[in-house]
Amino acid sequence: MSDIQIIETVTFRTIAGVSESDLTAVAKGLDAYLDRCEGFRARTLYKDASGLWHEHYVWANDAAAKAADAGFMAAPEAQAFMALVDRDTVSMGHAPITLARTTSAEAA
Repeated sequence: MSDIQIIETVTFRTIAGVSESDLTAVAKGLDAYLDRCEGFRARTLYKDASGLWHEHYVWANDAAAKAADAGFMAAPEAQAFMALVDRDTVSMGHAPITLARTTSAEAA
């Protein structure tokens, strides 16, 4: 199963007073960390109607996901991001992708 893509799902709430634009700006800063992570494939961040944030990462395989997680908290970009997150609300999980589909912008 080492060659199967992994999806990492993280949900969280921000600390009081953090706006959507504040979080989005700091979240963009995580790109520098992700660019250093071997096996990073994609990322999506969104907030639902209840104010819960959802983040999905796609990794090339389980080893890539675990390596990125192991180095996350030491990265300065992650520290800035986590300063805005209510850590008591964080939930994270990994699972192999069973089915995925994308379409090109031209087909949409």
